[in-house]
Amino acid sequence: MKINVSYLENEIEIIPDYVFAIEIENKKYFYRLTHELYNIYQGMISNEITLYDDNHQEITGTNKIKIFINYFDFQLDSKKYINDISKYIENNISEENKMKLINEYKKITSLYKKALNEIDLPLCINPDFDIENLIKLLKIKLEIKNEILDNLLLLIDLENALNRKNILFFINLKQYLTNDELLELYKYSIYCQIPIVLIDSQTYGTSLKYEKKLIIDSELDEFMLQS
Repeated sequence: MKINVSYLENEIEIIPDYVFAIEIENKKYFYRLTHELYNIYQGMISNEITLYDDNHQEITGTNKIKIFINYFDFQLDSKKYINDISKYIENNISEENKMKLINEYKKITSLYKKALNEIDLPLCINPDFDIENLIKLLKIKLEIKNEILDNLLLLIDLENALNRKNILFFINLKQYLTNDELLELYKYSIYCQIPIVLIDSQTYGTSLKYEKKLIIDSELDEFMLQS
């Protein structure tokens, strides 16, 4: 996949064995690019950014990209993620475990009926067992880690398990990670085939291993580097 930005000479390339990094010294261009990408993430149409698939056919950016700016809250407990996780669990629970859950559910409903009989109202329980409702009742959530790298790897695991097929854009992530941590993130995203793009508002020198880098200096000159 390629992403064409009308005011950039070079395209953003999504390559299986590389992570694409963009380092922009020009503050107006940095804001312009991240703002346009954020608008696409929010479901808006961009006249300046176009996505192409591997067959060079134009595709919509809706539901194709996710942008992460706040690394203190990855929103892994958002309603959208939780709903998708619930469906994933429902589709991957074995029939044996479903039968066990049905039996336990019957025991709980039996106790609950006895409690309802003590209440002077015509109350009843839906006898049908629904694994989806049970999962929601248990309020399953992801265990968020304390370290940023752990949460980044968890995010990739989640995208991989749910088969979301998003391109993950990280804004100014290099401010928070060491080079060794970046390499670990790069290797894991490549291994899981989850494409990521880093956009930073300053330059960090030569490209790292697994990194294809576009540098845009303060005068808007572009330089492409690859490890």
